[in-house]
Amino acid sequence: MGWIRCIAVLLIWSHAGGIGAQDLPLTSTGNLRFFVDLSAFRGPEGYTRQEVALLLDASQLQLREQAGESVGKISLVAVVLDTLDNRVAHRTWVQQVAVPELDVGIGAPFKDAVFFDLTPGAYRLIVQIKDIHAEESGRCTVPLHIPDYERRARLVFSDLQLASHVARSGEVHRFVKQGWKVVPNITRNYVIGEPLQIYFEVYNLSSSGESFIMGYRLIDAEGMVVRTYPAKRFLKPGESCVRAEVLDTEGLREGTYDLQVEAFDGSSRQYFQTRRPIFLVSKDLPEGLTQVQRDLIGYYADIRYIADEKTRRTYDALESWPARLAFLKVFWKQLDDVLDTPTNERLLQHLMRMHYVETHFGAGVRGSDTDRGRVYIQYGPPDDIDYRTSAAGQKPSEVWFYETARRYEFVFRDRRGTGVYELVHSSYPGEMSNPYWWREF
Repeated sequence: MGWIRCIAVLLIWSHAGGIGAQDLPLTSTGNLRFFVDLSAFRGPEGYTRQEVALLLDASQLQLREQAGESVGKISLVAVVLDTLDNRVAHRTWVQQVAVPELDVGIGAPFKDAVFFDLTPGAYRLIVQIKDIHAEESGRCTVPLHIPDYERRARLVFSDLQLASHVARSGEVHRFVKQGWKVVPNITRNYVIGEPLQIYFEVYNLSSSGESFIMGYRLIDAEGMVVRTYPAKRFLKPGESCVRAEVLDTEGLREGTYDLQVEAFDGSSRQYFQTRRPIFLVSKDLPEGLTQVQRDLIGYYADIRYIADEKTRRTYDALESWPARLAFLKVFWKQLDDVLDTPTNERLLQHLMRMHYVETHFGAGVRGSDTDRGRVYIQYGPPDDIDYRTSAAGQKPSEVWFYETARRYEFVFRDRRGTGVYELVHSSYPGEMSNPYWWREF
């Protein structure tokens, strides 16, 4: 399950739009897969507190029986280096992880967090997790840009921390800050219909005036505002404040969104906004299988084009999710021709192709059901495209060229003027051939 979950999230975020291209959860490399998400807040004077949240599927660990429980043990290392690779900060700790009876869809999610107080500037973060009972380990390296929250003249927010649970708390805990327990949602996936929970801090409110206004919006991958939440006015508790919000997701469609938060301080006439990407998944899918279901849709479409008829019939006859997942795991492993890397590059490549055709070639139909979609999925992106706009009495066409041992072409034409291009000729072996296609138009 772990490898499917990792590739699913990697696919989702590799195609996120807007600010998401620069601000995404991170995936480790190595045999042990985990996720990292980053959030920065104001720290002690002159410092910014960089929080590093971690998510590991503990079902990957080698487990041992202990007091009637299955237990794994991991060592964690987080290192911050400056631009000259000098060590600035370092944390090492060990965690014992109890793993309950596994759910085939959910696995055994384990969350942890560590923070560093750093002066503003550029750094590099390295996180490593090792299974103490095995030789498995994973590593994540990412550049850090630590913001400066001390400039008093301007209104500014901390990072928006996406959460799976937010509540007031007086306990001392790694997930508690400013009197709030904030359990991070590290992959930023939310089920449609369930609350979208966030925590953030507002800094540098002006001393004049009693209140300020805040608003929230969801913006889709095309840059369109799909939901505007009612603006709220809040009293100023001082020059800074903490906000924990729960936003409704009912009625939204599955996909990638930017959550935009904005504030206006009327007394100083200052306005500030920030965004962070999230992903909404369908509530109609079984709990815990939402990401896997997204994969299966892509896998199924893929099987139509690259598996033989016998394989497709075998897959279609499987009725349970566990059986289909087991089948697909073997199927994709057989197609992985780069065995010395932890990622199945062939699978990831094909998922990306599926995502592209579904978002670029659909016009009243699924992109994967079109001729262009089928060719793109089967052969990949063309090396060159000749776009031919419509002339009098003619329909627009596209000619795709592939450079392999020789130059092959695929000709598509919008016969009906609906935006759906049909294959009318190809020079590739086994494809339909009609070298005089142009005479028909």
